[in-house]
Amino acid sequence: MHSAALCNVAGVLLHRQLSGALRRRIPVSARRLYSSMDGQSSVLKVQDVRGFETLLDKTDQYARLGGRAVLEVSGRDASEFLQGMQCNNMPSIDQGGPGMLTGFLVPQGRVLADAFIYPKNAGVNFPHPVFLIEIDTRAKDRLLKTLRFYKLRSQLSIRDVTEEYGVWGVWGPGSGALVGSQGQPISHVPRGSLVFKGETSAAACVWLNDTRAPGMGLRLLLPKYQSPVLPGSFDERPSDMYRLRRILKGVPEGSDDFVADVSVPLECNMDYMHGVHFNKGCYVGQELTIRTHHRGVVRKRIVPVIYSAPELNPGGANPLLIDRMFSQTRLPAPQADIVRVAEEQAAADSEHRPGRARKVPPGKTASGVFNAGLALMRLEHVEQYVARGDGPGAVMFETVGADGGRLLVSPWSPGWWPSAS
Repeated sequence: MHSAALCNVAGVLLHRQLSGALRRRIPVSARRLYSSMDGQSSVLKVQDVRGFETLLDKTDQYARLGGRAVLEVSGRDASEFLQGMQCNNMPSIDQGGPGMLTGFLVPQGRVLADAFIYPKNAGVNFPHPVFLIEIDTRAKDRLLKTLRFYKLRSQLSIRDVTEEYGVWGVWGPGSGALVGSQGQPISHVPRGSLVFKGETSAAACVWLNDTRAPGMGLRLLLPKYQSPVLPGSFDERPSDMYRLRRILKGVPEGSDDFVADVSVPLECNMDYMHGVHFNKGCYVGQELTIRTHHRGVVRKRIVPVIYSAPELNPGGANPLLIDRMFSQTRLPAPQADIVRVAEEQAAADSEHRPGRARKVPPGKTASGVFNAGLALMRLEHVEQYVARGDGPGAVMFETVGADGGRLLVSPWSPGWWPSAS
């Protein structure tokens, strides 16, 4: 018993030493942020909605990303085959280097799954045509079936390698220096080179620079039970932290945001996130995507939103805070309707079509964490909400949480969108 007690005391002292070292390594402003996230306070506040987009970018961090599956396509015809199966341009990666965002579509032009395609920068005969496709686990079986259906006589093999790889996100001020030499643009990194160059880091040869939004960082595929070995400034965070910052930036990912057979690529911001190549040849689902692009009219897009309780926010303004104690049972399920509050809806219906109710809701919910989420919203309604603020006659939206209770919805358009949007 005496030795056990000594071990406990030693463990406590070691924990305090490590905590002290960690605090010394993190700037004071960031320490306040993480003490609020991991300590007693669970509320993070910003001054305006643009502050959400960079709220969690101040320090170097990384996280293991759960719920992801990996498929491997290899063989002489792999690049040509994938060029016709998805909406980005394979020649940009078929000689190695970083991967890219893309989407697999059904023939009608709707999304089957969003995905990342990585060249496997390894092997004695590199560049050898081997590509890894990272997708939401829930979309894996259907995509695997679809790829095998279209394979026909192509000289390639397709297999599920989910149990061989783990997916990691790396972000923060120091993440850019992990690619090539510090300050060197990523485009100057030789094809097939490794993401990590320093002696203090482990090499990761399957990776991409996440260009979906500013500050997204890097994405790595490593052997299943291997963790990235990073410089001492990087701290591991729970996966919810990655999801929160992704959502606050307005970046959709996975089956809750890209709804199979329903979502349209451009409504999911695939064009803004560099996931669609508009000058490539034919591919499955191309017609609707190109037609929507050339018409230049996208009336709905996925935007970030904040949920709040009506009893705590009667004015309906964006509360400008993240509440980590927000009950997940209150968070709405994906694809729940977002409607205008009863009084506003009645007035809008009478103006739009006297005597007839407007049946199409202004939006649909998507993924969420804590009191933050993504939603597919009509852009005109988002503009009305932002422009009118919380003054008299302000536009207000609501939805129903998983527990059946009412939630107010506060949307905004991300600051990184092109100004023309």
